[in-house]
Amino acid sequence: MQGDGADDGVSDVGSGQKAGLSPIMAVLDRYPFLVLGLLLVGAFASSSAAPLAGLYVVEGLGQAPWKLSLVAIVQVCVTLIVNRTFGHAIDRAVPVKFLLVTSILCFGIGMTLLGLFQIYWVYLGIASILLGIGSGALSVMYSFGRLFAEQTGRDVVKFNGFLRIQTSLGWMVGPAASLSFYGVYGFAPTYYAIAGLAAIWCVTCLVIVPGAFKSHHPNSLKTGQKVPFNFGLLSACVPVFFIGVANVVFVSAMPLYFSTELGLVASSAGFALTVKCFVEVVVIYFCATLIKCVGERKGMLIAALLGAVFFGLIYHATTLVDVLALAAIDGLYYGIFAGISMTFVQNFATDQPGVATSYYVSTLFVGGLIGNLLTGVVASAFDFQTTVLMACAFAFVGAVVLAVMRDAKHSASVRQGS
Repeated sequence: MQGDGADDGVSDVGSGQKAGLSPIMAVLDRYPFLVLGLLLVGAFASSSAAPLAGLYVVEGLGQAPWKLSLVAIVQVCVTLIVNRTFGHAIDRAVPVKFLLVTSILCFGIGMTLLGLFQIYWVYLGIASILLGIGSGALSVMYSFGRLFAEQTGRDVVKFNGFLRIQTSLGWMVGPAASLSFYGVYGFAPTYYAIAGLAAIWCVTCLVIVPGAFKSHHPNSLKTGQKVPFNFGLLSACVPVFFIGVANVVFVSAMPLYFSTELGLVASSAGFALTVKCFVEVVVIYFCATLIKCVGERKGMLIAALLGAVFFGLIYHATTLVDVLALAAIDGLYYGIFAGISMTFVQNFATDQPGVATSYYVSTLFVGGLIGNLLTGVVASAFDFQTTVLMACAFAFVGAVVLAVMRDAKHSASVRQGS
């Protein structure tokens, strides 16, 4: 689907308007950073809310920590349903803008409710549902980016990589900014501020996303048509799940593992994440080259093996220098995973990008939920160092699955842009 002169995936080095594009699509084709900017704003807004959940339930509402799990379960379950529904809607040619605005509005309303009513049951019964719907925006934006790349003749693999870079950049800044804001002003003003970010995100969406933008695939699902079973798509989500769980297990255990069991300064986890995120962004940028050399599946296999090696090494780390040096390997393996995994899954259902992307994002959400739950259970039964071994095992299982499964039949055509 790659047009002449669009090899870098972002800039259109050609001149003039491409045939068949509407005026607003022609503008986005000339300035594709607008599409990327929309995702960056969304990633910044949504990531700003992520680190507050535990603090809000335990410190703000005075509830037991286990009640946070109930909120997480409700939110993830709603997100899974929304991702599936929105994915099918995209493949049935429902305009993307309607779905995206719906999610953003729910996210903003949820943030406002948390600021107005600091009551646990409001959080569990209302806000968590709204935030679950709001989380569906990520899948919709990834689908929008994929379809935009195809319709404007861009390199899909490279553009997917740029989409993931925006997500990583948003997560590099959002959590730290919201925690800093919370430390000065408290919960309610912080949630109002995030609701303000959601308003900016919504306005940006209304301005940038064309109202009639929808899937162009001839095999998109018709209204009332059932989604055919796709074993390849489901199998592609399996290694994504295991590698994703490995990352979540380690990240959730890392602050306490470093401070309480390695005896490092409290800020060591923050320094390690900074190194990881920097390397991750650089690696994602070059993932398209790796894919052209070895393909998506082998690239994912490299990521899984590097992940297993990283967890094995960090298990034996003792000093801050060890931690920071190994954080570069952490960023390397996760950068490859982040840069390839979405394209890897999408290539098992190229004519249903909405469904494929919803499966991908849902897999990450489920992996995140299970990873957080396992971290608490294993750390309580053993210690945080044991969770690192568990993360290593998950990454290794992901590598085994990738080693025995087959490549997607569409992977070569996408890589070559034909």
